[in-house]
Amino acid sequence: MKARRPTFSFEDAQAFWVPEMPAYGHNLNGGSLTLPYLEPYLIQVLKQARDRLQESNPDLVRDIDVFSRQEANHFRAHAAYNRVLRRQYEGIEEFEAEIRADFESFLEDRSLEWNLAYCDGFESIGLISGELFFGPMAGVLETADPQVRGLWEWHLAEEIEHRNVCHDVLKALYPGWRTRISGFRYARHHLQGFGNRVMRHLLAQDEAAGRLPKDRRSRLRRRLVAARAAAFALPRNLWVLAPGYGPARRVEGPTVEAGLARSEV
Repeated sequence: MKARRPTFSFEDAQAFWVPEMPAYGHNLNGGSLTLPYLEPYLIQVLKQARDRLQESNPDLVRDIDVFSRQEANHFRAHAAYNRVLRRQYEGIEEFEAEIRADFESFLEDRSLEWNLAYCDGFESIGLISGELFFGPMAGVLETADPQVRGLWEWHLAEEIEHRNVCHDVLKALYPGWRTRISGFRYARHHLQGFGNRVMRHLLAQDEAAGRLPKDRRSRLRRRLVAARAAAFALPRNLWVLAPGYGPARRVEGPTVEAGLARSEV
């Protein structure tokens, strides 16, 4: 596991970046809006956990340090991309203010146990998102904006790479199935709800601007891709809910390894 810092230029990037599946692209756009607030939150929560693990688990402390550097690189890159979103779509600032307030309140009002469970839930979602990106969505992404696709390729490859860190930290400090499950459920409801609202907001502007094809074939293709993505995610979500869940058992695979290699060039 290592922290990489590829260079991106979003000067000519398009926020309508997945023409084959605009809803999928905008769902990831919603995710991008959370990251300049979510990932500093992750870093702060794990810093609190790190202080408790310093003497008892130095190997896990080293993992936390690399994880935190990766996440810091991610949110800086997404902050740059989010400026593209603000230029090309209206109403972005309101969503950013909302999600910023959420994470500020989590740090202020919730316990370390609750926050670690949320972090583990987010990382479980990130693993599934990465597997979806490198799996069923690979063909859809062939015509995507290359800079935005490269941003997510790097980010989601590292999500898969560090998939077990938050899980191991939570298990070390607060073992127990119920805490982990409650964190996953809350994080999924919170982040998917936010992402879906952003997606609908952006799609409405695409329709008004004439960017969305309205023919029957295009609508059918979007539904089929969405159904395939849902079918892919369902068993993985159920596995996260199982008492014996362990993300470290998942393999990275050649497409993820290739994505990590490209991010080091």
